[in-house]
Amino acid sequence: MFPPAPVAVKSPIPLLRAVLPVLALPALVFVLVGLFASCLFLRNYLGPVTLSQLLYHLQYGGMDYADPRMLWRALRYGAGTLLLTALLCGLLRRMRPWVRKLVWGGLLAGVALSVTATVESPCEDPELDLIAADYVDPAAQRFERPAGPMPDLLLVFMESLDQRFVQARWMPQLSKLGTDGTDFGHLYTLNGANWTVGGLFSTLCGLPLQPVGLMSRHALEYATRFFDGGTCLTDVLAREGWSLSFYGGASLKFAGKGLFLERHGVTRRFGREQWQQRGVPVPEQGWGLLDAALAEQAWQDMQRPREDGRPRVSLMLTVNTHGPNGTPDPGCGQGGTAPLSDNEQMALALDCSDRAVARLVRRFLAQADGRPKLVWLQGDHVSPLPLLFDGSEDQWKARDLFQLLLRADGQGHVLPSLTPRDENGSPTERQYSHFDVFATLLDAMGLRWSPASHRLGLGVSLLAPEAPATLLEREGVAASNRRLSCPSPLFHRLWFSDR
Repeated sequence: MFPPAPVAVKSPIPLLRAVLPVLALPALVFVLVGLFASCLFLRNYLGPVTLSQLLYHLQYGGMDYADPRMLWRALRYGAGTLLLTALLCGLLRRMRPWVRKLVWGGLLAGVALSVTATVESPCEDPELDLIAADYVDPAAQRFERPAGPMPDLLLVFMESLDQRFVQARWMPQLSKLGTDGTDFGHLYTLNGANWTVGGLFSTLCGLPLQPVGLMSRHALEYATRFFDGGTCLTDVLAREGWSLSFYGGASLKFAGKGLFLERHGVTRRFGREQWQQRGVPVPEQGWGLLDAALAEQAWQDMQRPREDGRPRVSLMLTVNTHGPNGTPDPGCGQGGTAPLSDNEQMALALDCSDRAVARLVRRFLAQADGRPKLVWLQGDHVSPLPLLFDGSEDQWKARDLFQLLLRADGQGHVLPSLTPRDENGSPTERQYSHFDVFATLLDAMGLRWSPASHRLGLGVSLLAPEAPATLLEREGVAASNRRLSCPSPLFHRLWFSDR
């Protein structure tokens, strides 16, 4: 018998040559329209973003754990992109050559303008490590704990909460709490702190959050770490004897948040999935467990027996006021079937967050267990959308964050304000950023350190007797952002190295 004749295999190259010219036009149009639609989506629902913010979310992802409303809107934009691509392709093929050139020019110009209006990247000199020039490494400091009982700390990050929201009109409970608390002045959001995880990281670690390793051969290894060689507020407190817990309504898997907490001393972490495992009902709409139930679950967990009598740090991140326009909370008697405008939804979200957080704060401060209590409340970053606002655009650009410090002694009595005052006794309004909270909180808790007393990360303590100038007070917002937006080799080393 003869072996079967070999089957001739046709080369795919002729097929590719025939197909590629047909696909080239729709592919190019789709890319350009997709860029324009993506930028439009970001501006409409998140406001202007930084290049660092985009790269960071590309690295850590997590959109599958986002609010379904946000995902549905993204799908609508995607469907619109496909339809517009098909329409343009059909029209371009029928146009005269000179008209086609005008359309291509207009499309390219529109995309360029849209990207420029959406993505901010103010770095002026990427060759200089300007972060390293001012960074005070907490790992190089010697810390001393206060004499007597160490205080418990409640640190609440309130989602997208501008200072202007905390007034009697929208948040009367927190506004009332403010009469007993310390208001240091104006807390501004700088680049690297202008999204949720960036705001948490910058507050706790005293540095802007930068993307690292995304385009390198170590990209996967970078993504499995989170500032592993750096030291944050939570690291210091864990080493000095505090027990740390985090309570969030959204998933810990979103944008690397759970990994960050795990790497930096927070041993007990609760997010959407953990509440579900405990049998707590989590709404399908919104980002997760809403604030009324979240604050109650956090308070119940705080009543557990202490581990070896250790002091505690309780961190909480609210969700009700997250974009695109807040979520009504059934736990506050909100909801129903009547359609609401964006402003009406945000007003409801603010009202419920106000009641839930204020109640938790009052309960926490009133504990007469012999341990002093310290509360720090702040917005994680400014609200990306101009809801509930009737001022000018310039006023929006100058927005600052809600911030408040409250204290009580071991018998539940609220202590006097620490608001800085000038030589005439009048309150002084400081200009500061997330970076200054790290040193300020340790100072307020009674810890002392050397050799860089009252300074940690890129920040200074607002309680330092000599009132050293903050980065913002020295350089202003624009110049600070130009420095912080540049890549930092020091930051990369801290991210990647182990100690």
